[in-house]
Amino acid sequence: MDASRHPSPGRGPAVPRKPARKIVYAFVIVLGAMGLLPLGLAAFKLINISRESLVTSQQSVQLQVAASTVRQLNAAVDGTQDQMERLAEAIDAMPRSGGSPRLSSASGTSLLNDFLGDDLLLLRYIPRRGRSDEARRPRFEPHAVVEEAIIAGLKVGLGGRPLVSDPAPSRSRGADMTVLVVTVPVGSPQPEGVLAGVFDFDTFWQPLIGGRRRDYTIYALDGSGRLFAAQDEGGILKDSEYQSFGVVQEFLQSRGYSALTTEFVLEQAGEPVDYIASFDTTDRGWGIFVQLEKRQAYAAVTQMMQTTILWATLAMGAALVLAYLLAAMVTRPIKSLASGTEAFARGDLGHRVSVTSRNELGALAETFNSMAEQIQSYIQRLSAAAQLNNELFMGTVKSLAEAIDEKDPYTRGHSERVNQYAVLLARQLGLNTREIRAIHISSLFHDVGKIGIEDKILRKPGALTDEEFTIMKRHPEKGAQILSKIKAMKEIIPGVRFHHERIDGTGYPLGLKGEAIPVAARIVAVADAFDAMTTNRPYQKAMSFEKAIARLFELSDRVFDRRVVSAMAEAYRSGLVKEPQTTVAQEL
Repeated sequence: MDASRHPSPGRGPAVPRKPARKIVYAFVIVLGAMGLLPLGLAAFKLINISRESLVTSQQSVQLQVAASTVRQLNAAVDGTQDQMERLAEAIDAMPRSGGSPRLSSASGTSLLNDFLGDDLLLLRYIPRRGRSDEARRPRFEPHAVVEEAIIAGLKVGLGGRPLVSDPAPSRSRGADMTVLVVTVPVGSPQPEGVLAGVFDFDTFWQPLIGGRRRDYTIYALDGSGRLFAAQDEGGILKDSEYQSFGVVQEFLQSRGYSALTTEFVLEQAGEPVDYIASFDTTDRGWGIFVQLEKRQAYAAVTQMMQTTILWATLAMGAALVLAYLLAAMVTRPIKSLASGTEAFARGDLGHRVSVTSRNELGALAETFNSMAEQIQSYIQRLSAAAQLNNELFMGTVKSLAEAIDEKDPYTRGHSERVNQYAVLLARQLGLNTREIRAIHISSLFHDVGKIGIEDKILRKPGALTDEEFTIMKRHPEKGAQILSKIKAMKEIIPGVRFHHERIDGTGYPLGLKGEAIPVAARIVAVADAFDAMTTNRPYQKAMSFEKAIARLFELSDRVFDRRVVSAMAEAYRSGLVKEPQTTVAQEL
């Protein structure tokens, strides 16, 4: 582009030329070439809708399977409890001997044997007083947990209430099995005993799942997450830690009667496998789980998606190629403008864009270049003004600090040295630039309040009286009052006002303690004390730097912050703390 299109700073922006061609024409061509795109989007949308519908349907089916199983299991367990209650009524109606029903036949065998069946493995009558009577199936071996369930049912049954235990492990004919313990009271209103029955849980479970799809994994957990029944053709429960399943975690966290369908990922043979799982909860808090691999659930929709995608891809291929070529022609100048904008945003104010198009983009490029030159000129002037203002401000600060020191001939250069030490400590402690700048200024101004102290007190060569010292102690508050008139000094005031506070709370003006003292004030306090110790005063001779640092450590945790003192010691050992210079610390 020629120079006439880029006016120098101070001149008005160049008037962009009127585009010879409309960019809309190019976009019309692109949109025409992309006519098949809505068809493709509609196809993919229909796929997604069908997929979501199938997912919802599958989740609903699984939840219905779980709910149906729960209803049937509730009915079976309730029927078992009814059966036991009828047996209890029959026992209660038997002839009595010594106050309890007589359960022995003339041959001495227990009449309870007559009630045993394929599902009822053990029947035991436990009177409130007297000897228990029991009948059991041959080779049935109840585990200790079964006995514990009977004892728990006895306690509840003597109170007049039936109890159904969680399914428990046991053995029969040498094989492991799961049993259910049902206890009911015998007699009313005051129970005379308890009738306990141990049922084969498999007689309930198999009829429930016998008609279910074998590709489902169906299993049951009690309220504590223990597995007690399962249809597991794929061996998933044997090969995996089922309590880590997402759906099992949801069940355990629910701690109540709830139902839901969810998805989770299971690691099988080192590969992640997605599952859809549902569970419902029985009246007794057992969870019935139904789960299926997602790939099996989505087999039909997967085939539909593959076919649709194939034809949609072929139909859109040609249109996409043409659209790409045309879009590249349209977007090339846009990319040039974007790269120019990015470069300008990065701070490369001298960057300009070159677009040869004679449409709106070409006009936009010229407008951008003109705007960039105007902004660059403005920023340069603004930066120069800011630099000048900063120099004027810091010059004023230094002059005022020197004027304060001039009031006391024994502390000439004190503020300048405290400034050097304070800025060094702030950097040593890793403070950010803004905090260091605040400390830089507050250390120069830390004694500004001495302007309001009488010269006869400031210049007194001997020790101050108590009354004079009380007046002298007002200088931090006076300094804060002076600076409070200037809004820009808000962050400077804490370092000025509190630099005579002590860690143990015995300082002034407010008696702040520990972390309540601002960091800037703690830094200025150490820098102030260090300079006082290492310069000659009418009442003391200057210490060496090493002795001064040792003295600072002695006063740590009482007067000074130990972290700041340690930073001073580290700076000294590193050679950063040197003999006081005649120049103020580097400006920020």
